[in-house]
Amino acid sequence: MGLDLFSPVAPVRLNILLLPVGKIKRSRFLSFAARLQTEKLVRLGDISPDERPNRNMFTPLAFPNGLILYNISFSVPPTSHLELFPFEIFREPLVVIAIADGAELQHDEDAEKETIAKRSSGVDIPPNPSGLEDLTQELSWVKEQNPRALVNQLLIFDYDDLEKSISGPDGVIWVPAPQFSRPTTIKTVLCDITSLLLGEMDGFAKLMQSIPAIDSPKASSWGPRRGPELRPRPIDKLMHRMTMPAQFPVSNGDSQSATSSGRSSPAPGSHDSPTTFDEITRSIQVSNRSATGTQSKESSRDRMSIQGLSAADRTKNRIKGRLGVVVGTLYLQTGRWPDALKELVEAATMARASSDYLWHGKALESILLCLLMFGWAGMDFQVPQICYPVAEKSSSKSSHSTPVHSVTDVVGSGQSAAGNRLISLQNLTNLLPDLCNNILHLYNRAAVITDEPLPPLVFSETVIRLSRLLCAIRLRSGTLDDNALRHIVMNETLVPSHTEWPRGAPVLKKNDIANFLFRAMPLSLGVELPITDAAPILVGISSVLSILDLPRKKALVLRELVLLMVPGLVEARKIGAAEIGIHPAAGLSTLSEAAFEINALDVGRGDMGESTRALLTMIGEIYGVQPSIYQEHKKSEVSSRPSTAKGSGMNEKEYDSIASIIERAFRHVTLDGYGDLGLKIAILRVSINLCEALPDFEGVLQYTVELLQTIRGHLMLPELGRKPPILSPDEQVRLLNTIKRTVGAAHKLGATHLESEYWDDFLVRGVTLLEFPEFKRLFRRTRKDLSIASVADEKSKKDPFLYNAFAKTDYKTSEALMIAKEFASFKVTLQNPYDFELEIESLQLQGDNTTLDARAYDIIVPPLSLYDVMIPAIINEVGALNITGCTIKVRYCRSRTFPIFQSPWKPTPEVKLKRTGLAAKNPLSERPLSWSSTTSKDGKVLPKVGPETHTCSVKVIHPQPSVVVHSTSLSQSAMMLLEGETRTFDITLHNVSSCAVGFIFFTFQDSTTRQLQNALSNKDLLPAEIYELDLQLSSKPPLHWVRHGSKPNDVTIEAGEKATFTIEVFGKPGLQDATVQIDYCHLGDKQDSIPETFYTRQLSIPITVTVNASVEVARCDLVPLSGDISFFNNQTKNSSVSSQVDKVYSSPLLANHTAQITSTLSHLSSDSHCLAVLDLRNAWPNPLSVALDVYREKDQDETWVTVKGTIQPGQISRFILVLPRIFLDNPHAAIPILHSVRRQFVVSANKLTFEAEAATREAFWFREELLRRVRGTWHEESTGREGSVDFRSIRFTPRMVDAMRLEDLEITFSLSFSDDQESVAQVKSSKYSAKTNGFLELNVEIENRSSRPVHPLLRLQPGLCNQPSTIALDLSKRLAWTGTLQRALPVVPGGDKIVASLGLIFFCRGEYEIGASVEEVRLMKPTTGSKDTSHISRDTDEIFIPDTFAADGGARKRRIWHARDHCVIAAYD
Repeated sequence: MGLDLFSPVAPVRLNILLLPVGKIKRSRFLSFAARLQTEKLVRLGDISPDERPNRNMFTPLAFPNGLILYNISFSVPPTSHLELFPFEIFREPLVVIAIADGAELQHDEDAEKETIAKRSSGVDIPPNPSGLEDLTQELSWVKEQNPRALVNQLLIFDYDDLEKSISGPDGVIWVPAPQFSRPTTIKTVLCDITSLLLGEMDGFAKLMQSIPAIDSPKASSWGPRRGPELRPRPIDKLMHRMTMPAQFPVSNGDSQSATSSGRSSPAPGSHDSPTTFDEITRSIQVSNRSATGTQSKESSRDRMSIQGLSAADRTKNRIKGRLGVVVGTLYLQTGRWPDALKELVEAATMARASSDYLWHGKALESILLCLLMFGWAGMDFQVPQICYPVAEKSSSKSSHSTPVHSVTDVVGSGQSAAGNRLISLQNLTNLLPDLCNNILHLYNRAAVITDEPLPPLVFSETVIRLSRLLCAIRLRSGTLDDNALRHIVMNETLVPSHTEWPRGAPVLKKNDIANFLFRAMPLSLGVELPITDAAPILVGISSVLSILDLPRKKALVLRELVLLMVPGLVEARKIGAAEIGIHPAAGLSTLSEAAFEINALDVGRGDMGESTRALLTMIGEIYGVQPSIYQEHKKSEVSSRPSTAKGSGMNEKEYDSIASIIERAFRHVTLDGYGDLGLKIAILRVSINLCEALPDFEGVLQYTVELLQTIRGHLMLPELGRKPPILSPDEQVRLLNTIKRTVGAAHKLGATHLESEYWDDFLVRGVTLLEFPEFKRLFRRTRKDLSIASVADEKSKKDPFLYNAFAKTDYKTSEALMIAKEFASFKVTLQNPYDFELEIESLQLQGDNTTLDARAYDIIVPPLSLYDVMIPAIINEVGALNITGCTIKVRYCRSRTFPIFQSPWKPTPEVKLKRTGLAAKNPLSERPLSWSSTTSKDGKVLPKVGPETHTCSVKVIHPQPSVVVHSTSLSQSAMMLLEGETRTFDITLHNVSSCAVGFIFFTFQDSTTRQLQNALSNKDLLPAEIYELDLQLSSKPPLHWVRHGSKPNDVTIEAGEKATFTIEVFGKPGLQDATVQIDYCHLGDKQDSIPETFYTRQLSIPITVTVNASVEVARCDLVPLSGDISFFNNQTKNSSVSSQVDKVYSSPLLANHTAQITSTLSHLSSDSHCLAVLDLRNAWPNPLSVALDVYREKDQDETWVTVKGTIQPGQISRFILVLPRIFLDNPHAAIPILHSVRRQFVVSANKLTFEAEAATREAFWFREELLRRVRGTWHEESTGREGSVDFRSIRFTPRMVDAMRLEDLEITFSLSFSDDQESVAQVKSSKYSAKTNGFLELNVEIENRSSRPVHPLLRLQPGLCNQPSTIALDLSKRLAWTGTLQRALPVVPGGDKIVASLGLIFFCRGEYEIGASVEEVRLMKPTTGSKDTSHISRDTDEIFIPDTFAADGGARKRRIWHARDHCVIAAYD
């Protein structure tokens, strides 16, 4: 450690230089120096006076309470500083202590025995080892090298068997080891050395008094004395600052003054060439200066005239005053403060009288220090009158006399009263600002008037020292209290005071102190001051600005410091490279630390690099530069050098964590809007240049990364509108090459661990799993999809609503799937927001499954792009896999893990501006929160919405087989068939994997399904049309898998085996193409334990199908039949009926029918039937045999009646079928809705009336009954083809409905004689013959087929046949009846019958007819149960909406039924 030149009391301290001699280790020397540095204060009362005569000028007895402050260091002061002697004596080391290690001395056994014997007798004999003579010779060499040192002492530490301090021989002091030393041992040694120094100081002062003249210091700096031409010339122009007092150029004295200066003081040892780092850099600066001109004359001094003083008197007073300043300074350093104050006041008075402004200012500065020492020591004092600015104006002819009354008597025996001391301190405080300005004013006047400018180094240091005084007063609220004085003198911590300023005290503002401080700035850095002198000045200015809390001004000064250091370091590196024999332009890898070793006792180079980076980082923080990983690790206090320390792994994990990345993202956004971008880029470039000049590899990498982070355009690149970085592409490439060159040089030097930090935290923008190839793609299946779940389970899981958006069947997997032990591919999206290519050495996916192996190498990311990289991956364990990031090794950068940031993120801009200045880069909070936090109105901490990380979730399933289609039985995957025909073909599958196939399921897609689905999407369809399309879609699929074997559901294909499957194809109209989809997988268990959800692979086999027409229904009609045919059949079967009756009354049409009609009619029974006429057309070019089956019910057994025929090609044949008439209990029931179409609200697009809707429903249900009772097949004899006939193209008309329908109430007649003596002949089903004048009984049977009870009202209407109504109803003389023709009958329950009788008598012959009608008397409530409910859907769960058809038709009305046939009676005589 060296002398603190910026300490306010630096001129008070005595400088002691420590030098190692002999054989001594660095650590031992530093430990010995540390023991000496613990004692910095020596009280004069503890010092023994020098016993030599005439050595009492600085005797300690004159002021025992005085204190001497020592500055003990082992730094040799620069030669330029020594040239300031005797103006500033404190720079010269007046004491040189040579330190030797006693443990390294060899013991002389004979001398040791003699020494021990003398010590035992009570005589202190110093040791006399064999190496002592060498040490004394080195001490002599030290004296020769330091001729200005007054005391040269050799201290030998830790000599063996030494228990106390011993002096001897001359100039040698033996210091025992710490375990043998007392607490006062080192202090005693310093007191002995101080005693010698005070004695030598007497002779030094007398020598100074004997000098004829003391010249002022020259403004020139030190340079190598290679010739008189290198002496710098004076600068004859004054340079001014706009906001600061003027600074003046330096000038050299002429040869005469130089010679007199050389005679008046000892000259430093001269040398021919620079040998140290200081000399190298100083010689560079000197060589760059202009060196012409001579000393200008003292024109200003000649212009000055002082009243009452001649030139000789002024010269005499000037010499006497300068000598008084020197002597007063010596008194000040030796602790004789009263004598110093007296001498300095007299010297200041004489200097003022002689217009010696330079020494006048120096005297005032020393007086100020003397007063501060009085205050610090707790003594009373009075401020001399010479210090007040008023004294400057009071000048008289006798001003050259010594004003003894201005010197204050100081009590030297002890402390003074506290009240007087406080008053004196406050007076000094009030005077201090004016005194400081006065001192600088005198220094400036010396340059302007007397042409004796103060050297810029001295002027700047004086300004900094005075500024620190003013800062101490300001921080202590305008007082010089004990804390402020201890801080000024002993450099203790200064605690800011928040008390009120004393009344009358001048208020010191920060800006005023800063303006005063900026006077210390050199006018031209590197020209009037060498770098080694200018750099400490700038550092001192920045330290004072730091105390004043002016960071931006401090950053400005430090930036100037960096700009000053870069060219000097570059030049020094060239000189150092030349000295070690390499080319100056060689790279960093050729330089070694030895070429720039400054001092073996200084701090190591590693610490120097850290301190330099700390300085540059501090500048960058003020300018708002983006911090890097090095600063993050520095703050963590775990490892100061994360790139080199093994223990930095934890820091790197914290730096790579998501929380840290989000924190840096918010900080980047905040700092991006703070400060000037051009200044940030400029300071980072300067930082890079400085680190390259040192050279500091880590610094170059750090600030290059920070510069790349500062210039970036986007944190996350968008898809469109990408903003490039601020710098040009060439400059960005240059920065990348800087990183490459630095890392390469470090590796060549052996620092293989040194790598850069990657500059983009959002490198990974997405990770997605790519789908498998088409033949290996996985599909998600459920048991319900494959129709494996039971019917009960299906019903229990149905939703109560018709529409459910989540019930859509999606067979493709929406989740990412991987198969264990099978390769898959991931797509990793990388971003590069810069204009240079990014080289990635390796990339590896990171997940929570350790068996995942997914990596790629040698990836090139294009400039300013989002680039997709395909990564092959394989995993061995089954389960869930979450991929959270990628471990990426960018070339020349550290390998680190990057999280996945898939969604672009932009910060929310601040609506209101609440922070300005330096506070704008802090988090938006009154409390010290993190960058990613903010506060709400109620004070609660609310997290900001930062970048969201993405996790790629993958489900890993068991190994699955791979199956290929080996062969098919189809030629060219095509087949032809007829409508209604069913054919089969075989598919052979081959398992090419090592995993067995445990589950196979076939699904099919065809063209008819697509056509029907498109038709169903039409919203204008009627319910009957929807039902028809849905039925075709769900029944009889075109393709079907035919299972064989005893266990059709147990289908497996072993590894490497083959299996054949049969597919059945049904000829459906519109079938053109189809696709066979084969789903297969490996479940590991039997079918009974199939999971609810599983995954299959799928094979698709497309086939082309041609369906030709076969048998088509050209026309269909239903013809009603009367009951005569049934009556005729009964007559032929009953042998009791005579053939005559048959021959006479049978229908004449029967004789003309063909055999087909005869056979058909022979099946008619007493039940009512209708006749179906079908016209079938053969569209196939070959004859087809057709067989039609009609369903009949006979004796409660189901029978089918078959009608066969052959249809020639292109011909139409008519088939007549006898169908029973059908009764439907509810023909107006709602048309059912099947599974495939579920509509929440069915709104008919066609506005049908109630009658039209009723007719539509009635036609629908009777058509369904017809199709249920009729089926047809065809057969081709030549080829053996066969198929079915589709009757669903038949459309019903109302006439066909009437022909097939049975009414709810059936009215039948029967006639008989009342006395049963004669029988009535029944000619037809409703025609009878009877004799006239006979009592007949007409029975009317009413049958209720419905499930609802009916309360009937019977009306009978007799009349004549084939007569007009006027004649037909005139029955009074022709017919008589007993009872009433209109009567109310009892209620007829559902399914029951009732008979009503009427007595008849015919009076004349003829044909009579009796009609009947039944009307409901009143409406009856329906009863449960029904005879025929087959037309209602069995699955009642499908009817979700209640049918409102009856409500739409209005109120129910009473119904009327009429007899189908009138009862005809032929009366004869």
